[in-house]
Amino acid sequence: PTASIAAEIDAACEASMRDDGGDSQSPAAFFRQLVATEEELRDIESERAAAADDTAARQAALAQTYSSLELDAFGSVTESPIPGRTVTVADQLRLTGLPTKAFAPRGTGFGTLFAGAATALGLVLWTSPGVEELRLVGLGAGALLLLDSASGGVGVELATRALSPGYRRKIVEHEAGHFLTAYLLGCPVEACLLDPLRAATDPRFQGAAGTVFFDPLLADAMRAGSVPRSSVDRYSVVVMAGIAAEAELHGQAEGGRADEQALVRLLTSLDGGRSWDYAKITNQARWAASSAALCIRAHRPAFDALVEALAAGRSVGTCVMAIEEALRGGGGEAQLGDSGAGWNRANVSKEWT
Repeated sequence: PTASIAAEIDAACEASMRDDGGDSQSPAAFFRQLVATEEELRDIESERAAAADDTAARQAALAQTYSSLELDAFGSVTESPIPGRTVTVADQLRLTGLPTKAFAPRGTGFGTLFAGAATALGLVLWTSPGVEELRLVGLGAGALLLLDSASGGVGVELATRALSPGYRRKIVEHEAGHFLTAYLLGCPVEACLLDPLRAATDPRFQGAAGTVFFDPLLADAMRAGSVPRSSVDRYSVVVMAGIAAEAELHGQAEGGRADEQALVRLLTSLDGGRSWDYAKITNQARWAASSAALCIRAHRPAFDALVEALAAGRSVGTCVMAIEEALRGGGGEAQLGDSGAGWNRANVSKEWT
Protein backbone atom coordinates (compact mmCIF):
# COMPACT_ATOMS: atom_id res chain seq x y z
CA PRO A 1 0.00 0.00 0.00
CA THR A 2 1.13 3.52 -0.80
CA ALA A 3 0.89 4.77 2.79
CA SER A 4 2.94 1.92 4.22
CA ILE A 5 5.70 2.33 1.60
CA ALA A 6 5.85 6.06 2.27
CA ALA A 7 6.02 5.42 6.01
CA GLU A 8 8.85 2.91 5.56
CA ILE A 9 10.87 5.40 3.51
CA ASP A 10 10.25 8.15 6.06
CA ALA A 11 11.38 5.91 8.92
CA ALA A 12 14.56 5.04 7.02
CA CYS A 13 15.22 8.72 6.27
CA GLU A 14 14.79 9.59 9.93
CA ALA A 15 17.21 6.84 10.94
CA SER A 16 19.72 8.00 8.33
CA MET A 17 19.93 11.53 9.72
CA ARG A 18 23.41 12.07 11.06
CA ASP A 19 23.65 13.40 14.60
CA ASP A 20 27.23 13.14 15.80
CA GLY A 21 26.98 16.14 18.07
CA GLY A 22 29.22 18.37 16.02
CA ASP A 23 29.92 20.00 12.69
CA SER A 24 33.31 19.17 11.16
CA GLN A 25 33.03 22.23 8.89
CA SER A 26 32.21 24.77 11.62
CA PRO A 27 34.63 27.58 12.56
CA ALA A 28 35.02 25.98 15.99
CA ALA A 29 36.03 22.65 14.45
CA PHE A 30 38.49 24.40 12.12
CA PHE A 31 40.07 26.32 15.00
CA ARG A 32 40.30 23.14 17.05
CA GLN A 33 42.29 21.52 14.26
CA LEU A 34 44.42 24.61 13.74
CA VAL A 35 45.69 24.65 17.34
CA ALA A 36 45.70 20.90 17.93
CA THR A 37 48.78 19.00 18.95
CA GLU A 38 49.92 15.99 16.94
CA GLU A 39 48.18 13.65 19.36
CA GLU A 40 44.99 15.71 19.24
CA LEU A 41 45.10 15.67 15.43
CA ARG A 42 45.18 11.87 15.55
CA ASP A 43 42.16 11.94 17.84
CA ILE A 44 40.34 14.27 15.43
CA GLU A 45 41.07 11.95 12.52
CA SER A 46 39.83 8.97 14.54
CA GLU A 47 36.62 10.83 15.38
CA ARG A 48 36.08 11.70 11.74
CA ALA A 49 36.73 8.14 10.63
CA ALA A 50 34.25 6.80 13.18
CA ALA A 51 31.66 9.38 12.14
CA ALA A 52 32.20 8.50 8.46
CA ASP A 53 31.73 4.80 9.20
CA ASP A 54 28.55 5.53 11.11
CA THR A 55 27.21 7.70 8.29
CA ALA A 56 28.09 5.04 5.71
CA ALA A 57 26.19 2.41 7.70
CA ARG A 58 23.11 4.62 7.95
CA GLN A 59 23.23 5.47 4.27
CA ALA A 60 23.60 1.80 3.36
CA ALA A 61 20.46 1.05 5.37
CA LEU A 62 18.55 3.83 3.60
CA ALA A 63 19.75 2.65 0.19
CA GLN A 64 18.65 -0.88 1.05
CA THR A 65 15.20 0.41 1.97
CA TYR A 66 14.79 2.17 -1.37
CA SER A 67 16.06 -0.86 -3.30
CA SER A 68 13.90 -3.38 -1.46
CA LEU A 69 10.59 -1.61 -2.02
CA GLU A 70 8.42 -1.88 -5.13
CA LEU A 71 9.48 1.41 -6.66
CA ASP A 72 9.32 1.25 -10.44
CA ALA A 73 10.88 4.65 -11.10
CA PHE A 74 13.75 4.52 -8.62
CA GLY A 75 16.97 4.09 -10.60
CA SER A 76 15.02 3.70 -13.84
CA VAL A 77 17.03 6.32 -15.75
CA THR A 78 20.41 4.90 -16.68
CA GLU A 79 21.69 6.93 -19.60
CA SER A 80 21.48 10.39 -21.09
CA PRO A 81 19.90 10.86 -24.53
CA ILE A 82 22.85 13.05 -25.46
CA PRO A 83 25.43 11.13 -27.49
CA GLY A 84 28.91 11.74 -26.15
CA ARG A 85 29.80 14.28 -23.50
CA THR A 86 30.63 17.35 -25.57
CA VAL A 87 27.88 19.95 -25.66
CA THR A 88 28.59 23.29 -27.31
CA VAL A 89 26.43 26.38 -26.92
CA ALA A 90 24.81 25.57 -30.26
CA ASP A 91 24.28 21.95 -29.22
CA GLN A 92 22.53 23.02 -26.05
CA LEU A 93 20.08 25.17 -27.99
CA ARG A 94 19.44 22.37 -30.48
CA LEU A 95 18.97 19.70 -27.81
CA THR A 96 16.82 21.61 -25.35
CA GLY A 97 15.38 24.52 -27.34
CA LEU A 98 16.88 26.81 -24.70
CA PRO A 99 19.95 29.05 -25.03
CA THR A 100 22.87 28.61 -22.65
CA LYS A 101 22.02 31.88 -20.91
CA ALA A 102 18.72 30.33 -19.79
CA PHE A 103 20.73 27.94 -17.60
CA ALA A 104 22.86 30.75 -16.14
CA PRO A 105 21.49 31.98 -12.79
CA ARG A 106 20.41 35.55 -13.47
CA GLY A 107 23.11 38.08 -12.73
CA THR A 108 25.86 35.46 -12.60
CA GLY A 109 26.06 33.32 -15.73
CA PHE A 110 28.48 30.52 -16.33
CA GLY A 111 31.20 33.14 -15.92
CA THR A 112 30.89 32.54 -12.17
CA LEU A 113 32.22 29.05 -12.77
CA PHE A 114 35.60 30.58 -13.59
CA ALA A 115 35.80 32.43 -10.28
CA GLY A 116 34.40 29.38 -8.54
CA ALA A 117 37.01 27.14 -10.14
CA ALA A 118 39.82 29.41 -9.00
CA THR A 119 38.45 29.54 -5.47
CA ALA A 120 37.86 25.81 -5.26
CA LEU A 121 41.30 25.04 -6.65
CA GLY A 122 42.91 27.28 -4.07
CA LEU A 123 41.01 25.55 -1.29
CA VAL A 124 41.96 22.12 -2.58
CA LEU A 125 45.65 23.06 -2.70
CA TRP A 126 45.42 24.55 0.80
CA THR A 127 43.64 21.52 2.24
CA SER A 128 45.45 18.32 3.02
CA PRO A 129 44.44 15.21 1.02
CA GLY A 130 42.36 12.30 2.28
CA VAL A 131 39.56 12.85 4.76
CA GLU A 132 40.00 16.64 4.74
CA GLU A 133 39.57 16.79 0.95
CA LEU A 134 36.33 14.81 1.19
CA ARG A 135 35.12 17.32 3.75
CA LEU A 136 35.98 20.18 1.40
CA VAL A 137 33.77 18.95 -1.43
CA GLY A 138 30.92 18.35 1.00
CA LEU A 139 30.67 14.62 0.41
CA GLY A 140 31.74 13.06 3.69
CA ALA A 141 30.88 9.43 3.12
CA GLY A 142 28.86 10.23 0.04
CA ALA A 143 26.07 12.48 1.32
CA LEU A 144 25.49 15.38 -1.03
CA LEU A 145 23.85 18.52 0.30
CA LEU A 146 22.54 21.17 -2.07
CA LEU A 147 21.87 24.54 -0.45
CA ASP A 148 19.95 26.69 -2.88
CA SER A 149 19.04 29.81 -0.96
CA ALA A 150 19.89 32.93 -2.93
CA SER A 151 20.97 34.66 0.27
CA GLY A 152 21.97 31.92 2.68
CA GLY A 153 20.47 33.83 5.63
CA VAL A 154 17.14 33.12 7.28
CA GLY A 155 16.19 36.76 7.82
CA VAL A 156 16.98 37.84 4.27
CA GLU A 157 15.31 34.73 2.92
CA LEU A 158 12.06 35.45 4.78
CA ALA A 159 12.11 39.07 3.62
CA THR A 160 12.65 38.01 0.02
CA ARG A 161 9.72 35.62 0.21
CA ALA A 162 7.48 38.36 1.58
CA LEU A 163 8.44 40.81 -1.17
CA SER A 164 8.32 38.26 -3.99
CA PRO A 165 5.26 35.96 -3.85
CA GLY A 166 6.63 33.79 -6.66
CA TYR A 167 9.96 33.25 -4.91
CA ARG A 168 8.85 30.30 -2.79
CA ARG A 169 7.27 28.57 -5.79
CA LYS A 170 10.53 28.79 -7.70
CA ILE A 171 12.40 27.32 -4.75
CA VAL A 172 9.95 24.42 -4.72
CA GLU A 173 10.41 23.87 -8.46
CA HIS A 174 14.18 24.13 -8.12
CA GLU A 175 14.31 21.52 -5.35
CA ALA A 176 11.89 19.29 -7.25
CA GLY A 177 14.44 19.21 -10.06
CA HIS A 178 17.11 17.91 -7.69
CA PHE A 179 14.73 15.49 -5.98
CA LEU A 180 13.29 13.97 -9.16
CA THR A 181 16.57 13.47 -11.01
CA ALA A 182 18.28 12.02 -7.93
CA TYR A 183 15.42 9.56 -7.52
CA LEU A 184 15.28 8.55 -11.18
CA LEU A 185 19.06 8.07 -11.28
CA GLY A 186 18.96 5.78 -8.25
CA CYS A 187 20.28 8.19 -5.60
CA PRO A 188 18.29 7.88 -2.35
CA VAL A 189 16.83 11.18 -1.13
CA GLU A 190 17.18 11.64 2.61
CA ALA A 191 15.56 15.05 3.12
CA CYS A 192 14.19 18.11 1.39
CA LEU A 193 13.46 21.23 3.43
CA LEU A 194 11.94 24.38 1.99
CA ASP A 195 11.13 26.32 5.17
CA PRO A 196 14.10 28.51 6.27
CA LEU A 197 12.92 28.50 9.89
CA ARG A 198 12.90 24.70 10.01
CA ALA A 199 16.15 24.57 8.07
CA ALA A 200 17.75 26.90 10.62
CA THR A 201 17.26 24.25 13.32
CA ASP A 202 18.64 21.42 11.18
CA PRO A 203 22.48 21.35 11.10
CA ARG A 204 22.41 19.80 7.62
CA PHE A 205 20.78 22.86 6.02
CA GLN A 206 22.36 25.92 7.67
CA GLY A 207 19.16 27.93 7.32
CA ALA A 208 18.76 27.51 3.56
CA ALA A 209 16.40 25.48 1.41
CA GLY A 210 18.02 22.31 0.22
CA THR A 211 17.91 18.66 -0.74
CA VAL A 212 19.99 15.89 0.82
CA PHE A 213 20.66 12.85 -1.34
CA PHE A 214 23.55 10.48 -1.82
CA ASP A 215 24.93 8.21 -4.50
CA PRO A 216 25.93 4.80 -3.05
CA LEU A 217 28.29 4.16 -5.97
CA LEU A 218 29.96 7.56 -5.55
CA ALA A 219 30.29 6.99 -1.82
CA ASP A 220 32.04 3.65 -2.39
CA ALA A 221 34.28 5.19 -5.04
CA MET A 222 35.27 8.09 -2.78
CA ARG A 223 36.23 5.67 -0.01
CA ALA A 224 38.21 3.58 -2.49
CA GLY A 225 40.03 6.68 -3.74
CA SER A 226 38.99 6.32 -7.38
CA VAL A 227 35.88 7.99 -8.80
CA PRO A 228 34.65 6.67 -12.20
CA ARG A 229 33.38 9.12 -14.79
CA SER A 230 29.92 7.55 -14.60
CA SER A 231 29.59 8.67 -10.97
CA VAL A 232 30.82 12.16 -11.83
CA ASP A 233 28.25 12.39 -14.62
CA ARG A 234 25.41 11.19 -12.41
CA TYR A 235 26.26 13.71 -9.72
CA SER A 236 26.63 16.48 -12.30
CA VAL A 237 23.13 15.88 -13.67
CA VAL A 238 21.52 15.96 -10.23
CA VAL A 239 23.41 19.04 -9.05
CA MET A 240 22.48 21.00 -12.21
CA ALA A 241 18.85 19.81 -12.21
CA GLY A 242 17.56 22.69 -10.09
CA ILE A 243 18.88 25.19 -12.62
CA ALA A 244 17.50 23.03 -15.44
CA ALA A 245 14.05 22.93 -13.82
CA GLU A 246 13.87 26.72 -13.61
CA ALA A 247 15.07 27.10 -17.19
CA GLU A 248 12.56 24.52 -18.41
CA LEU A 249 9.62 26.13 -16.62
CA HIS A 250 10.43 29.82 -16.91
CA GLY A 251 12.98 30.11 -19.68
CA GLN A 252 15.53 31.50 -17.23
CA ALA A 253 17.16 30.21 -14.05
CA GLU A 254 17.16 32.55 -11.08
CA GLY A 255 18.80 30.41 -8.40
CA GLY A 256 21.64 27.96 -8.61
CA ARG A 257 24.87 29.73 -7.70
CA ALA A 258 25.48 27.19 -4.94
CA ASP A 259 24.86 24.39 -7.44
CA GLU A 260 27.48 25.75 -9.81
CA GLN A 261 29.92 26.00 -6.92
CA ALA A 262 29.14 22.45 -5.78
CA LEU A 263 29.90 21.12 -9.26
CA VAL A 264 33.14 23.08 -9.45
CA ARG A 265 34.25 21.85 -6.04
CA LEU A 266 33.72 18.23 -6.96
CA LEU A 267 35.44 18.46 -10.34
CA THR A 268 38.47 20.40 -9.09
CA SER A 269 38.86 18.15 -6.05
CA LEU A 270 39.17 14.92 -8.04
CA ASP A 271 42.86 15.37 -8.87
CA GLY A 272 43.65 18.85 -7.65
CA GLY A 273 42.10 20.40 -10.74
CA ARG A 274 44.64 19.00 -13.19
CA SER A 275 42.03 17.28 -15.39
CA TRP A 276 39.32 19.93 -15.14
CA ASP A 277 40.14 23.30 -16.61
CA TYR A 278 37.60 26.06 -17.21
CA ALA A 279 36.60 24.80 -20.67
CA LYS A 280 36.00 21.25 -19.43
CA ILE A 281 34.05 22.42 -16.39
CA THR A 282 31.72 24.64 -18.44
CA ASN A 283 31.21 21.84 -20.97
CA GLN A 284 30.32 19.43 -18.14
CA ALA A 285 27.88 22.00 -16.78
CA ARG A 286 26.21 22.39 -20.20
CA TRP A 287 26.02 18.62 -20.71
CA ALA A 288 24.61 18.02 -17.23
CA ALA A 289 22.08 20.87 -17.37
CA SER A 290 20.89 19.75 -20.81
CA SER A 291 20.60 16.13 -19.66
CA ALA A 292 18.65 17.20 -16.58
CA ALA A 293 16.29 19.38 -18.62
CA LEU A 294 15.53 16.48 -20.95
CA CYS A 295 15.00 14.17 -18.00
CA ILE A 296 12.52 16.55 -16.39
CA ARG A 297 10.76 17.05 -19.72
CA ALA A 298 10.49 13.30 -20.25
CA HIS A 299 9.00 12.82 -16.79
CA ARG A 300 6.92 15.99 -16.58
CA PRO A 301 3.85 14.39 -14.92
CA ALA A 302 6.07 13.14 -12.10
CA PHE A 303 7.78 16.52 -11.80
CA ASP A 304 4.46 18.36 -11.55
CA ALA A 305 3.16 15.91 -8.94
CA LEU A 306 6.37 16.28 -6.93
CA VAL A 307 6.15 20.08 -7.02
CA GLU A 308 2.64 19.94 -5.57
CA ALA A 309 3.68 17.46 -2.89
CA LEU A 310 6.67 19.56 -1.85
CA ALA A 311 4.59 22.74 -1.89
CA ALA A 312 2.14 21.05 0.47
CA GLY A 313 4.96 20.15 2.86
CA ARG A 314 4.74 16.40 2.32
CA SER A 315 7.35 13.99 3.64
CA VAL A 316 10.05 12.39 1.50
CA GLY A 317 8.14 9.11 1.44
CA THR A 318 4.93 10.78 0.34
CA CYS A 319 6.81 12.71 -2.35
CA VAL A 320 8.33 9.46 -3.62
CA MET A 321 4.90 7.92 -3.92
CA ALA A 322 3.64 11.03 -5.73
CA ILE A 323 6.34 10.39 -8.35
CA GLU A 324 5.45 6.72 -8.64
CA GLU A 325 1.72 7.31 -8.93
CA ALA A 326 2.15 10.08 -11.50
CA LEU A 327 4.27 7.85 -13.72
CA ARG A 328 1.81 4.98 -13.36
CA GLY A 329 -0.95 7.27 -14.52
CA GLY A 330 -3.36 5.87 -11.98
CA GLY A 331 -2.42 2.21 -12.32
CA GLY A 332 -0.19 -0.35 -13.98
CA GLU A 333 3.51 -0.03 -14.71
CA ALA A 334 5.25 3.31 -14.53
CA GLN A 335 5.56 5.01 -17.90
CA LEU A 336 9.19 6.08 -17.73
CA GLY A 337 10.40 8.63 -20.21
CA ASP A 338 7.40 8.28 -22.52
CA SER A 339 7.76 11.79 -23.91
CA GLY A 340 10.21 10.51 -26.49
CA ALA A 341 13.12 12.53 -25.15
CA GLY A 342 15.34 9.49 -25.47
CA TRP A 343 15.87 8.38 -21.89
CA ASN A 344 16.52 4.68 -21.61
CA ARG A 345 13.93 2.59 -19.74
CA ALA A 346 16.31 -0.12 -18.57
CA ASN A 347 16.34 -1.81 -15.20
CA VAL A 348 18.16 -0.38 -12.23
CA SER A 349 21.09 -2.78 -12.48
CA LYS A 350 22.35 -1.29 -15.74
CA GLU A 351 25.34 1.03 -15.43
CA TRP A 352 24.81 4.74 -16.11
CA THR A 353 26.40 5.21 -19.52
